[in-house]
Amino acid sequence: MATQTFELTTTIAAEPPAVIDFLLDLTRHRGLHPFFVSADVVETGIDDKGPWTQWRVHERPRLGPFRYSIRFPARMLRSSATSMVGTVQAAPGCSLVTTTRAERVDGHTVLTELTTVTAPLPLLRYMASQARIAHARTYSLLPGEFAVDPDAAGAPNVH
Repeated sequence: MATQTFELTTTIAAEPPAVIDFLLDLTRHRGLHPFFVSADVVETGIDDKGPWTQWRVHERPRLGPFRYSIRFPARMLRSSATSMVGTVQAAPGCSLVTTTRAERVDGHTVLTELTTVTAPLPLLRYMASQARIAHARTYSLLPGEFAVDPDAAGAPNVH
């Protein structure tokens, strides 16, 4: 197995716990994550690291001009009010672990995600590039999910 990591950062006009709440609910990723089709809760619990939710995710990534369907488990763990860890088993021997933290800086939330992709060497570049494409698009659109409508009395603009 081989690994590759990448980091993404964005700034959001919302409180850190609200941003983590949003990210933990995978159903809210529709329209943000380019491959996302659906996610269903399979199980929830609490362990010594915090509360977690086990999801069954359906995505349609690309391989050249073609799309294909994959279904896989994903566990989202809230490690603190302002941080989370996601563990995805995308395919046999292929996993992603994301460590995300939301910090208040100058009146905004700075959201930082470190993703570690693990896969057999022949698949690593493809897996890492697909993960980066998907997560970068999600991070580029995420601030808009919290854009404030002046007439909505500060309610987040969530779909």
